Amino acid sequence: MSLSIKGRTYFSVQHIQSAALFARHAYTIEQNYNGIFSGELFSQHRSYVTGSILSSVSFLEAAINELFSDTVELNSRIAKNLHPETIQLMAKMWELGVPRTANFKILKKYQIALTLAKKQMFKEEAPPYQNVILLIKLRNDLVHYEPEWVKSPASDDFSDCDQHKYEKMLKGKVSTNPLAGQGSPYYPDKCLSYGCADWAVNSSIEFADDFFSRMDLISPYSHNRDKLNTKYESLCIPDKKLA
Repeated sequence: MSLSIKGRTYFSVQHIQSAALFARHAYTIEQNYNGIFSGELFSQHRSYVTGSILSSVSFLEAAINELFSDTVELNSRIAKNLHPETIQLMAKMWELGVPRTANFKILKKYQIALTLAKKQMFKEEAPPYQNVILLIKLRNDLVHYEPEWVKSPASDDFSDCDQHKYEKMLKGKVSTNPLAGQGSPYYPDKCLSYGCADWAVNSSIEFADDFFSRMDLISPYSHNRDKLNTKYESLCIPDKKLA
């Protein structure tokens, strides 16, 4: 006689840990950069930064999906701490397909959860909501990438109106990529930096922290805070050789 074993995987914590790990690798590359351009190093650095951005957004979607899903069967200690009426409402809506699947925008899923729990929704025109809107937009443009002509700032006829949209939107939020040449376009070369990866990780965590606080819940990643730093020195771990 054989017994079947059922498992349930929660990927949100893995996603945000991955995002932080990729950011740490990008940080190490920038800190050790000697100013001599290397196509291989540039490609490796870009892989880490884009990986951090993609994983940060994946974390947000997985976290809200997991919470809704758990209200159906009450599999997690987190969902069990919701008010019984909230559990019932969220479970019923999830079974009806709301806000299930990618048909619903990530941030709307969070707003729906807050509404069902009778909690204050995010102000869409203010942080941390606005930062995540920008983060998701950047993620989408990378995933559904379309090449475009971008004027170099080294051009004699370059003016403020030639600035790329991300240079305007990310100004003051992220540092530029030191591996990119002075005449390189802001997007994607200069903006895909450690600073951008760091901003992506921390913007997603700040938003999720705010959400779980509004819901009066302990976040599912609370026990992994020590793994979410974006610099190796913050972890007291010496710089590693990158594979």
